[in-house]
Amino acid sequence: MDAIDNPDDSDAGAAVFEAIELAADNGVGRMENEADGDRQDPPRALTAAELNAQHEKIKQLADATLAAPQDRVSDQAAAFFILAIEGTHSSGTQLANALHDAFSTPLNVEKTAMLEAFEIAVKKQMLAFINLAFITKAHQPRAAHIIDDYIGELVARRDAIRLGAANAEFLLASDLGEDQYAAAVRDDIAALKQGTHCTQLDMSQALSIADNACSAVDMLDQFEMMLRNRGSEASTLDGELQHLSLLADRWEDFVQKYAQRTPKKC
Repeated sequence: MDAIDNPDDSDAGAAVFEAIELAADNGVGRMENEADGDRQDPPRALTAAELNAQHEKIKQLADATLAAPQDRVSDQAAAFFILAIEGTHSSGTQLANALHDAFSTPLNVEKTAMLEAFEIAVKKQMLAFINLAFITKAHQPRAAHIIDDYIGELVARRDAIRLGAANAEFLLASDLGEDQYAAAVRDDIAALKQGTHCTQLDMSQALSIADNACSAVDMLDQFEMMLRNRGSEASTLDGELQHLSLLADRWEDFVQKYAQRTPKKC
């Protein structure tokens, strides 16, 4: 569920979605940071020349992996925008504002993979909320299908970026003769391709929680338990809990802005 910053131009807005800038901006070490330092033998400190080579490789791979997935994400987001406008029974201005809020990237800050998963799950719930609150019943099944497709493409893009970063990291570690580290990254690559990487499992769990929770409060409580059960260092956990609190505030503000109360599932 990503950012439409200009509701009057769905194609332009759809191009700004969910900037998970794992590869190009944060470097290949981001994957390890998100896993809370599970890897025991990090590579040696890189020289300036090696860092430049690293970022160039990452950029090339990121550009290649972003292009097609980005188009599919944008297409699905634009499809939902168009259907919502055509099928709304409410004010077009209010709907456009709700879509803008739902698609906007919530916090442009450093975040762990688990927090990224929570943001995607909450984004899906915001779009589902719009479907129920703004779109006629006749159009709701189609809208729900588009939401599912959009989230699927968003998750696929996230995995593609992560895989591109891992491939770049593997090439760099191999070039530097860091055989043990390269082998560990190769395991990450295999897990990503099989859909069993920890970040993918967290994403699946977050979406399942969001889809089946009785309420937003229940969903956010379960997200908090995921964080606490992960066993992160105290400083990391504290930052994650603060981020989750901001995400909870964003959801509450969204609901209060566009409805009298949050729809309950059970």
